[in-house]
Amino acid sequence: MTDRNKNRLIIIIAGMGMLLSTLDMGIINVALPFLQNKFHTSTSWIALSVIGYTMSLAIFILPFGYLSDRYGKLKVSFIGLLIFGVGSILCGISSDILSLILFRICQGIGAAALQATSAALITTLMDRKYITNALGILGIMIGLGPVLGPSIGGFFLSVNLWRLIFWINVPFAAIGLICNYILIKNVTEHLTTVSFDLIGSLMNMLMVIFLLSGLSMLSNQHNFIFSILMIIIGLILGLYFYVFESKQSNPLINFKLLKDSSGSWLYLSQTIIFGFSSAMIFLLPPFIFGKLMGFDSGLTGVLILGAPVGLVIFSKISGKINDGSQNKRFSLLGLIIIALSLVGLLCFNPQWPAVWLTILLFIYGVGGGYFQPANIAIIMQIGHKSDQASIGSLQRMIQNIAIASGTAIGSTIMSRFANTLDMSIKINWSIALILVTIVILLSISYHKTFTL
Repeated sequence: MTDRNKNRLIIIIAGMGMLLSTLDMGIINVALPFLQNKFHTSTSWIALSVIGYTMSLAIFILPFGYLSDRYGKLKVSFIGLLIFGVGSILCGISSDILSLILFRICQGIGAAALQATSAALITTLMDRKYITNALGILGIMIGLGPVLGPSIGGFFLSVNLWRLIFWINVPFAAIGLICNYILIKNVTEHLTTVSFDLIGSLMNMLMVIFLLSGLSMLSNQHNFIFSILMIIIGLILGLYFYVFESKQSNPLINFKLLKDSSGSWLYLSQTIIFGFSSAMIFLLPPFIFGKLMGFDSGLTGVLILGAPVGLVIFSKISGKINDGSQNKRFSLLGLIIIALSLVGLLCFNPQWPAVWLTILLFIYGVGGGYFQPANIAIIMQIGHKSDQASIGSLQRMIQNIAIASGTAIGSTIMSRFANTLDMSIKINWSIALILVTIVILLSISYHKTFTL
């Protein structure tokens, strides 16, 4: 197999895996009212189809990161595509809410394997000169998934084909399996021989369950105190997980690598803040266009595409003009552009033309296009090739949790200020802007010699 064909197949597998796994985080959301009526169930039960997917993804992503370093990223990616594809088929033939929840959990497990391996496949198996461009493509897929999901789901519902919400994944998973199988037969991977950290995996599972369960209930006023308690327990478990793992000889996550790598915690913090602010970008614009400006759902769906369009275009551009030596500059430049867009969003008045909001969302996407590929590249440089999947899975897990946190906090603020929607939206933009500004200042302070 030629290097050119190998690189193409790797991009297809990594990109498709990331797109499918992020697509299914949002594709079902628009169908929840329909599925609630179809299965004759409550809002709480149908919400478990979303929570089950997100939670299983977050629980299994770190163990799959270890397993892919131990047994091979291609093999784990193959298994992930298989589980995800089968789960998608089963979701489409679900006859009751319990089976749908179970099969969504199955999908989430497959998605965890895909997200754990996507970046590592690129950084360990591709030629070094193509890595930055390939990570730019991966960044495009990460940005497209959450936005395309609701649009595709809404279309299938409009033509009364709800099962295709899940079955649309199947042909793409099949293509990925074929490409993956070809690479398994033609590519040799560097593997590790460390033992599996079972205790660390169980601690990680408990941390994720408490944290995400608390976040999912945060906007419910009746469960507010209980949700805060669960979040606190989750954070305590996370701290204990870090202390425990730091003392292990074969940890699930090698935190010693993060300690030894200069600035690693800063770049992971950037990932967290980007995930949090992106949650606001997903959550708030539909309310501005729909509730404050009075547009219908069809036009709103078009107007909110500013951010993903900007992300797609400039992820590709940044990948082309950055040879890997400009990653730190590009990540900081991206954050600065994001901050400027948030200033504009904070100042936006619903009386202004709608196109201005779309332009501001586009500018946010431009910042994300510069930031995300560079940030992923920096984080994936931590440690050796044998640790790439573990590091990549950590990056994806914390970004997913950051998105969940942003969504939960944003929804809670909107529910608390339900009678003043415009005010609640401005509060959310302000929080995102403050956090992005803080991480920018920390980044500039860390890189004192940085110049644009």
